[in-house]
Amino acid sequence: MTGQTLIASLLLIVANIAAAADPIPNVLFIISDDLGSQSLGCYGNTQCQTPNIDALAERGVKFTRTYTQYPVCGPSRAALMSGMYAQSIGVTSNGGSSRFTKNLGTRPSMSQHFRNHGYHTARVSKIYHMRVPGDITAGVDGPDHAASWTERFNCQAPEQWTQGTHEHLTNEKLKPDPNRQIHYRLGYGGAFYVVRGESDGTEQADHKAAKKAVELLEQRAVDQKPFFLAVGLVRPHVPLVAPKSFFDAYSAEEIELPSQFENDWKDIPKLGISKNSTGSGLSNDLQKQKVLEAYYASVTYMDTQVGKVVRAVDRLGLRDNTIIVFTADHGYHLGEHEFWQKMSLHEESTRIPLIIHAPNKNACQTPALSQQIDIYPTLAELCGLPIPEHVQGKSLVPAMTDPSHIVHESVYCLRGKDDHLLRTDRWAYIRYRNGDQELYDMKTDPHQFSNLAHSLKKHQDVLTDLDTQLESKLSVMH
Repeated sequence: MTGQTLIASLLLIVANIAAAADPIPNVLFIISDDLGSQSLGCYGNTQCQTPNIDALAERGVKFTRTYTQYPVCGPSRAALMSGMYAQSIGVTSNGGSSRFTKNLGTRPSMSQHFRNHGYHTARVSKIYHMRVPGDITAGVDGPDHAASWTERFNCQAPEQWTQGTHEHLTNEKLKPDPNRQIHYRLGYGGAFYVVRGESDGTEQADHKAAKKAVELLEQRAVDQKPFFLAVGLVRPHVPLVAPKSFFDAYSAEEIELPSQFENDWKDIPKLGISKNSTGSGLSNDLQKQKVLEAYYASVTYMDTQVGKVVRAVDRLGLRDNTIIVFTADHGYHLGEHEFWQKMSLHEESTRIPLIIHAPNKNACQTPALSQQIDIYPTLAELCGLPIPEHVQGKSLVPAMTDPSHIVHESVYCLRGKDDHLLRTDRWAYIRYRNGDQELYDMKTDPHQFSNLAHSLKKHQDVLTDLDTQLESKLSVMH
C-alpha cells in the first residue's frame, strides 16, 4: 500500500467515524402557564386528563420535586432564562420584567447561549413574560429578550372575546370592551372567567403555537440545522378558554374538591393567607367545582397541543436526536387550604412539573430536589456546551442517570422582596418579611396542614438550622 493510499484510507476511516458519531442534539422546550404539578395525571391527578404529557413522562425523566424560583410569571421566567435567582437577575415582579435585558447585560440567556454555539433559536408565543390576556389579544412581544432568538413568533388570539358561552365565577370587577380596542387593565388577568368556545379552537393562541412549532420542526428536519425551539403555551392561565368539546369531558358536579382541614388558617400567618375562596366570592362547592371543571378543560386543551408537537418530532425522524423538556413557570392553587391561583409560598404554588426526555437517558422518576434555574445548566451539559459562569443552578444530569443522586440539599423560592421558602428533603420552611414563620414536615404532612413553627421549643433546633441555611443561600444572591 502506497503512502497516498494509506492516507486516503485513514481519511476514509476518520470520515466514517465522524459520520457515525452522534450529531448535535436539538432541544424542544415547552412551557405551560400557571400549571400546578397536581393537575397532571403523571403527577397523581386522577380527574384531569393529560394523556400526552403523561406519555412524555413515561418515556422521559420525571422530576417529582422541582420548585419555581418565584410564584409569579415574570420573575419565574426571568430566573429560568437567565439561570439566576430572581433577586440576582433583578426581576422580582411582573412589572420588573422590562429590566431583564438591561440587567442581564452581556451574559447569555439560556437560548442565547445555544444561539452563540450555532443553534437556530426560535420563540413561539410566551417564553419571557407576556401579559395574559392583554399581550395575547394585542399580538405583541411583551418584555422579550431579542438576543435570545434567531426568530420569534407571537400568537394573537381573542381570549375573553372568544365566541361561546361565557361565565364569570369570581367577584372581580371586569371592564369589558366590546370594540376590542383596549387590551390592558380590563380585569381578566386574575379572574376565573370562563369561555366554552363554539369553534374547534383553531383561533386560540395554543393551537396557533402548536401549528407554528410543527412548521418550524418541519423546516429544521429539511435543513438539518441544530435547533433550540421554545414553545410557550398560555393555558391554563386565566381566562379559562377552551373549545366546548374539552368541557364535555368533565362534569362540575362530579369533580372532587381538595380535602380541607378544620381551622386550617389558625396557624398560618396573615402574610401566608393567599388569594382564597372567601375573598374571591367562591361561596359554595358548585362554584369551586366549576372552576376546576374549566381549569381541567383548559389543561386538557393545552395537553392536546403538546401532543401535536411531540408527535411531529417523532414523525419527522427527530426523536433520536431531540431533547424534549416540559415544565411550567410556577405552581397553582386549586382550592387547597381554600387558596386559589399563585403568589403563595405553599407547596401547590411553588412545585412545578419537570419532564426531560433525552435520547440517551433511560426513562425514570427521581425525587431529587431541583429548581427552575437548574434547567439551563442541564440542557447545556446534555448538549455538550459549557455552563456560563453566571448560572447559579446546577446540572440535573447526574440525577437523570442515577435517580437517587442528590443534586441539592435545599432549594429556594422568593416572593415579593423578602418572603422566602427554603425546601429541604424533609422540611418546608417559610419566613416572611415581618419575621413570621411556617415549618412543615413534608414526610408526615405533605399537604402542609400543621405549622410546626408554633411549637418553638420542640422544633427550635430545626428552625435555627433552616434559618442559618436560608441566610447562607441569600448571601450569594446579589
